[in-house]
Amino acid sequence: MFEGGADPMVADDYLDQVESHLTSMDVMDDHLKIILATYKFSKDAKLWWKLVTNQHKVEDMSCDMFRELFYEKYFLITKRWELRKQFDDLIQGNMLVTKYENNFTFLSRFVPEILRNEVDKTRKFVFGLHYQMRSLITSQYFKVYTEAVERALMLEAEANDRNA
Repeated sequence: MFEGGADPMVADDYLDQVESHLTSMDVMDDHLKIILATYKFSKDAKLWWKLVTNQHKVEDMSCDMFRELFYEKYFLITKRWELRKQFDDLIQGNMLVTKYENNFTFLSRFVPEILRNEVDKTRKFVFGLHYQMRSLITSQYFKVYTEAVERALMLEAEANDRNA
């Protein structure tokens, strides 16, 4: 169920879940996708959707248009910009690699263009690592994100073993 509300992460999670279900059910038709996505709307979301259907010809609406309208209402652009800035500013600092990678993964979904290019994604991750670890990883020039993450975890484990 999606009731609406002020928490943009709840809205984004709802849309992600719906898209995942529709993909697994192999639903291809945009109109059917929108019907299924709005079927579980209640309270504020149901009222909002009634207003949308009065203003737009829903039968011809694309999923991209639906997402745009949905985000306009429940995931304001200022919040998306804020999350993007957090991603742009993300560095490991004193975080464990696992925590840094979790934050990186969470925030990267708000910067879809970085996800489309494996090399750019890997480079952004590596250059956010602590400088000592970064220098060891950049010397090997990883192009695959998971390989860079794995190497960073290995280096962190080695450092912990040395310190123990």
